[in-house]
Amino acid sequence: MKRLAVEMLSLQTARGRLLTFLLLSSAIFASQYHWLDHLSLWGNLGFTHAPSVGLTRAYWLLLHGHPEAAWHRNRLIYLILLVGVPLLVRDFLSIVRVARQNHHKPESVL
Repeated sequence: MKRLAVEMLSLQTARGRLLTFLLLSSAIFASQYHWLDHLSLWGNLGFTHAPSVGLTRAYWLLLHGHPEAAWHRNRLIYLILLVGVPLLVRDFLSIVRVARQNHHKPESVL
């Protein structure tokens, strides 16, 4: 369990990255929209027009089926997904490939 937590925090393995993404996405989906108002580091420092202000809320809107509202909240969310989703797909396929290789390995005789 400790090893899995380290993988998730370090993002060094495909499994860690996928689990972290799923956990954070689930937390964002389950949260209330107004809970996300004060998460922006730049916004809290007084930068109201920093590129990252509103990204979490834009992602929340996407997860809840409001792509147009997400576009109006922060257009950068689509660029992030354009880069991030292929990386997550690559990680998923890597995990599947390793699982298939391990499944097809002959059992060692004791």
